[in-house]
Amino acid sequence: MLKDYKELKENYFIMGGHLADDLCQGALPAILSFMYLEGKLTSYADIAFLIMATTMVNAVAQPLTGLLADRRPRPWFMCAGMLIAALGIMFIGFVDNFALLFLLVAINGVGVATFHPAAGKLANLFAKQHLLGKGMSIFSVGGNVGYALGPVYFTAGYVLFGLHATLLICIPALIMTVFFVRKNKMYTEMSLQALAQAKVQKETAGLKENYKGTLILLALVFARSAAMFSLTAFLPLYFVHVLGKPEEGAALTNSAIAICGAAATLIGGSFSDKLGFTQLLRITSFAAVPFALIFVLTDNAPLALTALMIASFAYYMGMSPIVIIGQKFLCLHLGMATGLTVGLGISFGGIIAPVLGSVGDSYGLGATMQIIVGLLALAAVISVFIPKVNGRLQNKSTPAKAKAEAQDQARAPASEPAPSPAPSPAPASDPVPAPAAAAVSAPAAAAARSEAADSRD
Repeated sequence: MLKDYKELKENYFIMGGHLADDLCQGALPAILSFMYLEGKLTSYADIAFLIMATTMVNAVAQPLTGLLADRRPRPWFMCAGMLIAALGIMFIGFVDNFALLFLLVAINGVGVATFHPAAGKLANLFAKQHLLGKGMSIFSVGGNVGYALGPVYFTAGYVLFGLHATLLICIPALIMTVFFVRKNKMYTEMSLQALAQAKVQKETAGLKENYKGTLILLALVFARSAAMFSLTAFLPLYFVHVLGKPEEGAALTNSAIAICGAAATLIGGSFSDKLGFTQLLRITSFAAVPFALIFVLTDNAPLALTALMIASFAYYMGMSPIVIIGQKFLCLHLGMATGLTVGLGISFGGIIAPVLGSVGDSYGLGATMQIIVGLLALAAVISVFIPKVNGRLQNKSTPAKAKAEAQDQARAPASEPAPSPAPSPAPASDPVPAPAAAAVSAPAAAAARSEAADSRD
């Protein structure tokens, strides 16, 4: 993981921020569960409603904050996001009023949503082209670890301080905010350079965003998210009521998936740099299906757990390629792409999970798990239709063609002189004015950079 630390140093810093941000989100279900045990929440419906509230806020806010981050460089969104998320979560343990609790949960959702687009955009910009997959996987694994650590972190504090341990959740966010404030100037300059480069390539190399590819990718993300969100929601109950395992062991299954997911995300990023982002996504999407099917069909708990771990590993290997593909399709809106693939996709899973829960109530958890396998199979089929992506930007013309056009333009004579009263034309030896020369050299340089980036996929 540390082999390419010097080249990906900033990605590791952003990973730390992602961990601190998603720690606030991951701790919420545990906090609400303890509030129910202490009588501050009176029903499971209250818990479900509050989690649904933060999910819906996340779904709406992430694309919007992504759009704002794309219009003008706003790396300070990362600091603001972490602080707002911490503000929403840290006082939950002190309130008894449900309306105020709802407000704090919504504030937490806004904070989490504000962080991701700006952070995902910077993770893309700081990753070297030959390490783009690994750079994005480092960013992504921060979220996986933060979400998994959230319940553990809060539970440890709860043992000592009760519900007031929600105050402790702000500590990682405050620490990472200090780091990001000190780096904000550098992050802003990096974002400005990337914005200028994208504008040049849009004007000179036929740069065009792929909206059709984006819609296909989102369909895949929705199917995957609905499957995994529902799986983690009902997995402990499935092991208890269907496979007959004790509650203590069943409760650890989601932790096992989280650990497996963190490792798979890192490995998947490195593999995508070698195999190509679209290719790896297709391979892992299809690889997950048969093992998920074995998990559902067997009544042997050890075999079911083994098959589940393999299916989860394949699933999470495709996480960072999805974000990168989305950023390549929406190459002028990296923040928006991150908000759609990370935020909106996960939120959709939170919306579908209650529907599958109703199926479980009516037909049993086995039926719910069968639908989950069907969703994974649907995602695999959709992956076949995702267009391949090349280079850091999605261009309308091929990089070789763009470079050839730029070279032809550079070899062509200067533009015809403007008509003048003098009958004699301008001397052939007149040099090309400096602004014109700069305009000619810019597309050539941009095309050369694009061609150098197109060695994969």
